[in-house]
Amino acid sequence: MLDFVGIIWCLKFMHNKGFTLIELLVAIAVIGILLAGSFASVGSLRDTYSLLAAADTVKMTLEKSRLSSLAREDGAGYGVKLNETSILLFKGSSYNPNDPNNKTIGLPTGTKISSINLDSGAASDAVVFGNLTGTTTPGTIILSLINDSSKTRTIYISGSGKISSLPGTISVGGGGGGSTPVGSGNLNFDMGWSIQTTSELKFRFLTDPQYEQVFIMQPHFNGDKSVFNYVGYFGVGGVSQKISMYSNHLDPNNTILSIIREPEGVAVPLEVSIDDRVIVTYLSDGTAVAGSFGGTMTVQ
Repeated sequence: MLDFVGIIWCLKFMHNKGFTLIELLVAIAVIGILLAGSFASVGSLRDTYSLLAAADTVKMTLEKSRLSSLAREDGAGYGVKLNETSILLFKGSSYNPNDPNNKTIGLPTGTKISSINLDSGAASDAVVFGNLTGTTTPGTIILSLINDSSKTRTIYISGSGKISSLPGTISVGGGGGGSTPVGSGNLNFDMGWSIQTTSELKFRFLTDPQYEQVFIMQPHFNGDKSVFNYVGYFGVGGVSQKISMYSNHLDPNNTILSIIREPEGVAVPLEVSIDDRVIVTYLSDGTAVAGSFGGTMTVQ
């Protein structure tokens, strides 16, 4: 990038070589355009790094809270209170503003927490991890730039306490439009085979670039594997979405599985599979097509 000394040197060189006033003015204008572009690029890069740093700050604080709860550090669980431009690490199962042990951590300048979406039953601005288990209420935390709400980063919290982050943004309503799409309701799959012996649940978002997330099935079964229940949150393709899966019937011979994707008619293509057996594919218009292993699909 050109600096001020470099500009002066260039203009002096041109003057010594006999360039006319018009030529000098044109050169100055070109240099100004180049500098403006450079400053804009630096500003955009700075904003990107600030947002990444904000997401890492929230993510690491949540992980610190979870690890402290797993170890039952100081004999108590830990939680994280989420404010717009700061987060606060606190001890215990609920936030006490008068506790001298509270630790406030500011977010990088120009960033904020723009949305907190925790599952029902949790305080809207606090994430608490269980003693010795590290489990918590799942949900998402959306961070954005203060001066550009379209630039976001999403923190995902699973019920088991796993914390992850990706680029993403929250969208109001679905993207299907027109008549009610097939994939907008509660989809039931009479699969004709049992998921009791399966191991991996995969969500493959058919975006550009593609994004995959794989979950272990075992934690989502009950003791005798007669019930399967999974809830996940994603922020891919510019849409924040919740996917719920539960068994209406499950035995060694058959599975009747319900899948609910919210908000209705999400216009982000997605393939859902279990052990690489495709159950359903959601198309870019929000409609759904049963996969080769989805059996008979019905809509409620």
